[in-house]
Amino acid sequence: METWLLPAWAIGSVAVAMALLGFEAALRALSPGVYARSRYLYMSIALVLSPVFWAAVRQAPALLGAVGLVLWSVAFFARSMDSGQGGWVLAFVSAGVLASWLMPSLLFVLAPLAVVLLSEHSRWRWVVVAGMVVGAAGWVWGAGNGVLSGPAGLTAWSLRYFFIKPDGTPNAALLWQPLVHPFFCLPLPGLLLLFKKTDVGLYARRALTFSMTALMLYFSGLYALTPLQLLPIYALLLLLLFPAWDRFFAYGSYFFPRLTRGLLAAAVAIQLMALIFFHT
Repeated sequence: METWLLPAWAIGSVAVAMALLGFEAALRALSPGVYARSRYLYMSIALVLSPVFWAAVRQAPALLGAVGLVLWSVAFFARSMDSGQGGWVLAFVSAGVLASWLMPSLLFVLAPLAVVLLSEHSRWRWVVVAGMVVGAAGWVWGAGNGVLSGPAGLTAWSLRYFFIKPDGTPNAALLWQPLVHPFFCLPLPGLLLLFKKTDVGLYARRALTFSMTALMLYFSGLYALTPLQLLPIYALLLLLLFPAWDRFFAYGSYFFPRLTRGLLAAAVAIQLMALIFFHT
């Protein structure tokens, strides 16, 4: 399939680059001072070797591009919180507007971040408000011309789908998939053993936790919920679990280098097997 702008392979390549670069930028912004080797290994195992990532490349490059844009928004948000500079705020708003055009449900991620940013740096409120107006106007135009679509399922949203569905798995079980399903990253639950309360002590991380919860609440009421739709939640979850990973990598490499290399090799092997058996 081709568009009037780019062939399908080029769109997929742009989406991959946007997602990977955005993920790395968000890690750097939320966890400054961490060695690049730790970031790249984490991104390779948890994201690049994740079956859902490549399923998005093949089946939904626009969704992957939207996830990349929201990751850039998170990075710009963290920079804005630290510095309060207008350039970072403008970048956050611009990336957020584009992300919401591609995937309107990401507004549940971006809106809480915008509120937190305004509460900390109210002098930039007109930049955020202008971005909201431009985003809403662009969405109305795009939806009216069939270019963009609204948040799927809002009219049929019901919290009962979280507990029961007439002919499907309830969302209470599906929402756990980013943490425990082989379509994502099977070794990921091991990081919970190293997770600390202080890992979300940073204000930007607490805001990100709230944003992920808001998106999960929206997804909990949708009747049709697929692993691809959960990709934004998975990406945000990876950002929140990165301090636990870096703790494992730093202490393990120093005190137990052979064991750490063995565990890393096992994680890579598990993800390669997942790519083979869960590639669709």
